[in-house]
Amino acid sequence: MAEEFSALLKPLHESESIEQCVGKYLWLIITLPITVWFMLTFPIHMPNCHLQQLYLPSLDLISNTHDPNITAINPTLFFDLKLENTMNDHSIRYGDINLIFYYGPNRNVNIANYTVPGFYQGKEKTAYRRDVVDTHDLPWNEAMRKVSNGSTAVFRVDLVAKPTFRYWFWYSKKRWLRVGAKFEINATGKKTNKSAIELKSAAAYRDHRLSGRVGIFVLFSVLLPLVL
Repeated sequence: MAEEFSALLKPLHESESIEQCVGKYLWLIITLPITVWFMLTFPIHMPNCHLQQLYLPSLDLISNTHDPNITAINPTLFFDLKLENTMNDHSIRYGDINLIFYYGPNRNVNIANYTVPGFYQGKEKTAYRRDVVDTHDLPWNEAMRKVSNGSTAVFRVDLVAKPTFRYWFWYSKKRWLRVGAKFEINATGKKTNKSAIELKSAAAYRDHRLSGRVGIFVLFSVLLPLVL
């Protein structure tokens, strides 16, 4: 009798073993893509942007005083921009990078606009973009008066771009990059800060979708074992 009862239970035990095996494989199939997706999308950092040099020839009163023939205003502006990708696991593809230059600390007067054509930047690579831009509406008399009196003229530059970040075989969607900085120009026509000026965001960059990803990952990690 006992042997017959054991024989009846044997298929049941085998059935439970199959369900447990299926449950384990199902758990692996569901959690593995989520884990890979979470790990790939987590470590994203915006590039570091620095204004290496900026030069306004017409405000270079030190050099121009030695040449009495220089009477006309040279309305050009020279800049040297540095873009640094610090990530060792993500490359960056830039669309057009817009640079806006202002006279005054609070974007008082827009004096120049420039578009850096898009380009690809590899992992842990640094790119430099240099050019000469024509200015407009810059109050030269006011700026010259300030630098000639031993003071400085205050300017500002803003950078706006929407880069994408490459994962293994695809790119993320575009993300906003908005940074800027104020700087002062003296009678040499150059910025008073000899070191590179970091362009910073008014608010620290934060991927607001990150908290949602963490929540989804935790939800699957906790609830699925209970269901299975």
